[in-house]
Amino acid sequence: MSNTPENKTLTERLVSWVNGEREPKDQTLFVMEKRHRQPRRPQPSDEEHEEQERHRFRRFLRGFPVAAVMICGVLVAVLVWAVMTMPAFGEAGNPINNEVAEHYLEYTEEETGATNAVTGMILSYRGFDTLGESCVLFLAVSCVMLLLGRDAHNTDEHDLLKIGQEDTIEKQAPDRILQQVARTLIPFIFLFALYVLINGEVSPGGGFSGGTILGCGLILYTVSYGHAATSRWFSAAIYAAVRTFGLLLYAGLYGYYIFMGANGLESTVHFSMAIDLAVGLVVACTVYGFYTLFQRGEI
Repeated sequence: MSNTPENKTLTERLVSWVNGEREPKDQTLFVMEKRHRQPRRPQPSDEEHEEQERHRFRRFLRGFPVAAVMICGVLVAVLVWAVMTMPAFGEAGNPINNEVAEHYLEYTEEETGATNAVTGMILSYRGFDTLGESCVLFLAVSCVMLLLGRDAHNTDEHDLLKIGQEDTIEKQAPDRILQQVARTLIPFIFLFALYVLINGEVSPGGGFSGGTILGCGLILYTVSYGHAATSRWFSAAIYAAVRTFGLLLYAGLYGYYIFMGANGLESTVHFSMAIDLAVGLVVACTVYGFYTLFQRGEI
């Protein structure tokens, strides 16, 4: 019997396939089936592609009102069910009337050093949340600065000409009435901002409220005297240093409070005042940064 590919046993064919000996395509050990490929469709032209996209959009618009009504109906049903199943107002067994709220109201001053329970809650009991909010504000200004900041890559001659004209108008024709009003109000605004920051331990206020007032005072000064006047004493470098210092100060103080507080270190009024000041700096820089970046694209 000749040792032809047709007469080879399965073992011999496997050995020859492992050794690399080729066999006819119809006699190989592993035969791949040919796939029946469908012919490729011709690519649509730009006009046909646009027409298809418009057709899809029209179909979406036709189904959108129905979907919107269904989603709103489901949300309304869920809200109505939630309201109907809520406990009656004023019942003693309501979830809000439990020992947690009583503990916060009775031991806030003893455990946090803040007379105001709201301040103690924000800066101590849920201080990590407040730290996260400060980080969000810091990152928000940073993102707006990356998107709207003026530099050689995103500023053309038209923008430079427009900004130059605005600066010229501010120098040559300042608003005297606004400047006189601002000259009278700004010192009181800054003083009231410091009062809200420092007095937040014993009354409503604190870092967020005081920082907002402080940022609004900076905006009023910039609107009254121009961006150039503000940049003389509050430049971009000082702005970056202040907002970074505020965030790092808060992170450092609260980290110290958490780790040392577990060893019996009680919070004090001065400690909470320092945290309020740090939060106020972050908030003030956020408010002022949003205004200047959206108005001019620079700090």
